[in-house]
Amino acid sequence: MIKTLHKISLKLAPVLLIILFSFISINSFLSISHLQGNGRVINYAGIVRGASQRLVKQELNHIPNDPLILYLDGIIRELSEGNGDNNLIHLPDPTFQNLIHTMSESWEAVKAEIQQVRNGADGGPLFTVSEDFFVLADTTVSAAEIYSENCVKNAVSRLLFLNFIFIILVALFWFYNEQRRKMNHALLAAENASKAKSDFLSRMSHEIRTPMNGIIGMTAVARMSVDNKHKLLDCLDKIDMSSNYLMNLINDILDMSRIESGKIELYEEEFRLSILLERISLMFKQKAEDAGILFSVNDSGLSVDWVIGDELRISQVLINIISNALKFTQAGGYVRLDVTEKSISNEEISLEFMIKDNGIGMSEDFQKRIFDPFEQAKAATSHQYGGTGLGLSISYNFIKLMNGDISVASRPGQGTCFTVCLSLKRPLKPEENFHAQTAASLDHGIFRMDGISIMLAEDNEINSEIAAAILEDSGASVTPVWNGKEAVDTFAASLPGQYSLILMDIQMPVMDGLEASRAIRSLNRPDAKTIPILGLSANAFRHDMEAARQNGMNGYISKPLDITKMFETIRPYL
Repeated sequence: MIKTLHKISLKLAPVLLIILFSFISINSFLSISHLQGNGRVINYAGIVRGASQRLVKQELNHIPNDPLILYLDGIIRELSEGNGDNNLIHLPDPTFQNLIHTMSESWEAVKAEIQQVRNGADGGPLFTVSEDFFVLADTTVSAAEIYSENCVKNAVSRLLFLNFIFIILVALFWFYNEQRRKMNHALLAAENASKAKSDFLSRMSHEIRTPMNGIIGMTAVARMSVDNKHKLLDCLDKIDMSSNYLMNLINDILDMSRIESGKIELYEEEFRLSILLERISLMFKQKAEDAGILFSVNDSGLSVDWVIGDELRISQVLINIISNALKFTQAGGYVRLDVTEKSISNEEISLEFMIKDNGIGMSEDFQKRIFDPFEQAKAATSHQYGGTGLGLSISYNFIKLMNGDISVASRPGQGTCFTVCLSLKRPLKPEENFHAQTAASLDHGIFRMDGISIMLAEDNEINSEIAAAILEDSGASVTPVWNGKEAVDTFAASLPGQYSLILMDIQMPVMDGLEASRAIRSLNRPDAKTIPILGLSANAFRHDMEAARQNGMNGYISKPLDITKMFETIRPYL
């Protein structure tokens, strides 16, 4: 129905404009014609005045002029009736018509006196009557002029009004077309967005189901292989691999969501380039060897180690690009990360990260849209190589947020080179806490916690069981509690120093983790202010971590639990 009305309005609007324009044109033509007719009436009323004066002078001098009398008879009659040889119009003005009627009677009196003069009578009465006629004729001409002026004013006002209406309609038509154009553009954008969303959901469904199928399937196989340790460990490895893939996928989706909503956060802190690059080298070394690819990291030209920036985001960008390079490089190929200094000062260093491979490369057309969300070179790419098409878009946005630049150069079959340029601040006094920085970064083993007593506040039974199992396997003693109030009561009832650490879930019933943390810190006992409290939450945003610290927590561990990261976070407090 709406579309039908829309189509009808599109057809009617031009027709209405044409009709109004035609009406204005016709009205203008008629106004001009009437004004011309009014002008002729004024002109001929003036002729009556001048011609009658000449006639009277001739008659007083005994020079008869019957043709002039007949001519004046015709004009006066035509001025009154509007029909005659002079093409005069009938002036529909009551004042003018009354004066014409009076002038006609006065004209008859003038003609009667002319006849008396011709018969030998005195010319005095003719002179008197003619003077009255002349005054009347002048008044009639003035009345015609006034009427004509009023007609001009009315015509101008009418034309201005019609033109104003025409302009308004044209403006409305233009505005309507403009709105329609914007609506069509918005509709097209919405349709494209809907299509992109549908494609994304379809792709995500496949991407999520694939690791979920692996997790569910390998869990079933593991149950059937309880007595086969080798097979059981193989199933667990594959479950772990699928879980990591699923976690990375969720993180990518969350990052993209935060980027699009403008809520992405950058965190600047001091870190060591050498440790970041060594971590990346260790991360990909084995994967590259298994794929038969030569992977190398070259940072020999760096003269600066300590910098200030968002280490996590920079690492994420490099990992995304290197992962893609390894993914699209065949066995026997190479992937190389070269890090060089472009410029350096006491306050800042400009770095260039170049990731080069000799893989399958990409077309020039695809390079133009490679940083768009969900873009992949071919529909079959995600099925053959995996991935969501989000990694490079996320990397691009991170680099732009850091005021850096990222570019790509590639040719099909000849490999690809990504270049990332970043300027990072240099710390005035680099922290030399080697053990806190390097041990936590490079030691990926689980350290022993024999004799350590930990309170675990977690309302989800499965999550509590997982965390407790990991901690107890390292030698710790774990006391589980199920809400914030129970955590406060258990700590308050314990002996000073009984617990070495509290792991506190943020969202719990009865009392949440933040409130429980504040309550513990406010207790009147010697260890209430000093016992380490680490938050547990699936919300890994920077403001969530800050909120945890502001409410008395010492640190923050994100869910799902990464064993290595969990122990890296715990270690400094023990």
